[in-house]
Amino acid sequence: MDDIEAVPSDPRIIFVGTASGGVFRTLNNGTTWQPVFDAQPALSIGDIAIAPSDRNVIWVGTGEANNRQSSTWGDGVYRSLDGGTTWQNMGLRETQSIGRIVIDPRDANTVFVAAVGHLFGPNEQRGLYRTRNGGKSWEKVLGVDTNTGVTDVAMAADGRTLFAATYLRRRRAWGFVGGGATSGLWRSLDGGDSWQHITSGLPDEDVGRIGIDIAKSDPNIVYALIFTSDSVAVRVHPDHHAMWIDPSDPRHVMLGNDGGVYFTYDGGRQWDYVANLPIGQFYDVAVDAREPYWIYGGTQDNGTYAFPSGTYSRGPLTDDQVMHIGYGDGFQVATDPANSRFVYTNSQNGRGYVFDLVTREERRITPVAADRAERYRFNWNTAILVSPNDPHVYYYGANRLLRTIDYGTTWQVMSPDLTRGQDWRKLPLGAGIPARDRTTLSRDDGTSEYGNITTISESPKAAGTIYVGTDDGNVQLTTDGGAHWTNLTARFGLTTPHMVSSVLTSRFDAHVAYVAFDGHTDDDPKPYLFKTTDGGVTWTSIASDLPAGGSVKTLTEDPRNPRLLFVGTEFGLFWSVDGGRHWTFPAGGLPHVMVDRAVINGDLVLGTHGRGVIILDDIAPLETWDASSSAAEVQLFPVRDAMEVYQWRDLPLPGARTFMTPNKPLGALITYYLAKDTDGSAAVRIRVLGADNKVVREMAGPSTRGMHRVEWDLRTQFAFVPPPEDSGYYGPPRSPFVPPGDYTIELVARGTTLKRTMHVRADPRVNTTPEALRARWNMMTQIDSTSRYFADQRRTFVAIDSEYTRLVAALGAKLPADSLVSSIGATLTTLRARFGQSYPTPIGQAFDLLGGLESSSAAPTEAEQRTLDVVKADLNDAYAKLQALIATQMPRLRELVRSRTTR
Repeated sequence: MDDIEAVPSDPRIIFVGTASGGVFRTLNNGTTWQPVFDAQPALSIGDIAIAPSDRNVIWVGTGEANNRQSSTWGDGVYRSLDGGTTWQNMGLRETQSIGRIVIDPRDANTVFVAAVGHLFGPNEQRGLYRTRNGGKSWEKVLGVDTNTGVTDVAMAADGRTLFAATYLRRRRAWGFVGGGATSGLWRSLDGGDSWQHITSGLPDEDVGRIGIDIAKSDPNIVYALIFTSDSVAVRVHPDHHAMWIDPSDPRHVMLGNDGGVYFTYDGGRQWDYVANLPIGQFYDVAVDAREPYWIYGGTQDNGTYAFPSGTYSRGPLTDDQVMHIGYGDGFQVATDPANSRFVYTNSQNGRGYVFDLVTREERRITPVAADRAERYRFNWNTAILVSPNDPHVYYYGANRLLRTIDYGTTWQVMSPDLTRGQDWRKLPLGAGIPARDRTTLSRDDGTSEYGNITTISESPKAAGTIYVGTDDGNVQLTTDGGAHWTNLTARFGLTTPHMVSSVLTSRFDAHVAYVAFDGHTDDDPKPYLFKTTDGGVTWTSIASDLPAGGSVKTLTEDPRNPRLLFVGTEFGLFWSVDGGRHWTFPAGGLPHVMVDRAVINGDLVLGTHGRGVIILDDIAPLETWDASSSAAEVQLFPVRDAMEVYQWRDLPLPGARTFMTPNKPLGALITYYLAKDTDGSAAVRIRVLGADNKVVREMAGPSTRGMHRVEWDLRTQFAFVPPPEDSGYYGPPRSPFVPPGDYTIELVARGTTLKRTMHVRADPRVNTTPEALRARWNMMTQIDSTSRYFADQRRTFVAIDSEYTRLVAALGAKLPADSLVSSIGATLTTLRARFGQSYPTPIGQAFDLLGGLESSSAAPTEAEQRTLDVVKADLNDAYAKLQALIATQMPRLRELVRSRTTR
């Protein structure tokens, strides 16, 4: 969390800016949040500022100002004039990192932006910028050089007095410098026109990052937090980055750190954790083969987690289903195909574990070299792989490739040092950055050892054919299980050795492989993506039309269609349906968030660095989509088989302050594509037909151009279903499941009828018999028939009841003393109860019975059969009374009214 800002006059309105997940707004003190920045191309946020003179004017600076290995960058500053609902880019796109924004309290059009600049290289657009016309134009009012930016700025209430902090910094993959001679504190007394470098009373040595603020109670009191070589770090929680103090109540504080957002209302004695922000930064995800499958992932500074992709609950997914399986920074994870209770987990710098999901034991298995003189070098994000050819083989990347076949009890060395073997501590960080020594401020802070393996892939088509990539730019290949290695690096023609972010062997052809390089730590954000079709001899770029400013983090090949590829980049997911010739951003609800891993198991599971885990259910449409110009105007895609599941009911939900997300759809997802728009009158109809070709369900679908998806819940279609608010013991009434078997999905659109088949299967976990299932279905069918006849009879009853009311009203004061009117009224009173829709009316009891039948796979009980018999008898009695009214009493009442009203 990089910034928290609230409206001082109404602190229920809060904005939070995240390191890589965008901006969220709450209007109710954090009970619910809305992502308000997702339409923008960069989601890393450095700072948020609300104009003191107009709470609807809000500025956002993109690009976090922190200096981590995983820090991403922004594309300038944005302004909103409607309280954060819509945004406009106002320039400064090359600043990349924004430390602070201040707005003149007297004039919302006068704004100062502290631009830290590029983290990984020099650039001109860094320093302190000012606009006096709401961002139409900018002027740099304080600048030092191309390596030094401004990290903080504070303004007094007079709008004329300002303090600013300059900061020299540079990070590369092999080191970091955070401070130097050009870092310092500056003051302006004329609104930023001129600046004085302040040294009096400050440390007389090189300084690092400086935080600055002016006391609201007295503008003569200025606080400066200055990092020097003598600074001592005191940690109360991992990495605090933001704090907001309520100006009207200093006991009310909001705190932002790597753990998220916390509120206190008693000055910090007790803290309330805000658990409902979906902003997890995943470095990696893996899945197992359970149903529903579980997802495992390592997160930035928050450990490693395991959680289900869905449950059989009627409610949403919540944190209650999450298991914490690793500590520190969580990184790459692998599941054990041979034994689902074990998971390989990793923390920073090669700390590897085998985690037992049953006992929750964790066994540390970090390899140690046999030779005491040798020490393995591990990446911050250590590369791992379970062999696709032997589930007992687990590969581990150091500067050498290692392997275990016994859960880390012993290790075998499979390679020599596959890196360049450089002394990374002596590598220069760039022009203008002094060489690092013991006096260097923040020397190599957060840097793991350089020169190690970052990615591993073994061919599923040729055991022993293994590609590895390293952080210092090497790509190495063995085709004989590690006996011999070939350095392929020169074949890519790169002028600078960028980190290898992904190597991938094809599932279809042992000669096909892919390699991605990530040059952002060399201040080169271009995508580098290559493919070989001859076993690594030659390589061709397939980066094609990927955006120029988004480095590639990961690559995945679809397991069923070799031409369908997915790449995760710094600014979102892209896919190609033609083998990499063209790339498409999926849009829809997916923001431009960094994607560190993409896994395919029928679904597409994304590990994002800023928005948690995102799942696209059932990607069969992508696997079979014909996007050519000659494609049919209407396409209906394969429908995945589905399982009927008996959903349980949870305890009442704990409220919106708890994280909740929609559960996995349990029905059949029907996906179709319409190539053209119409006038809107051409409806799309979907029908589900059973094996006997009878329609069991009819649905309507959107008719606009594009891809559409409709879910069939595997249920029949009742002629009558009580309204959802008539929830009984088993929840809102629902029609019953169809019997397991084969079904045809029929799409009618644009004058075309298309069909697909699918299979509905029974839940294999249930303890039942085919005879019991048939008996259940027979009773459900009886309830269906009962409800259909009831629906017809109820319509008749409603008409008679309404007519009776009109006729009695027509009689008025002439209401006869005889018993006809009162007799009919008494009968209608009885029938109103019988024809009611809610429990405990007869039809309500029928649907309650249906709910009971659906809560178990057993055959109906004797009591259930008797309940249905009573329901039928009560309804038949009601139908008989209704027919008597229609046949005898209502005609007499009509005649009575006619005779009395025509005299």
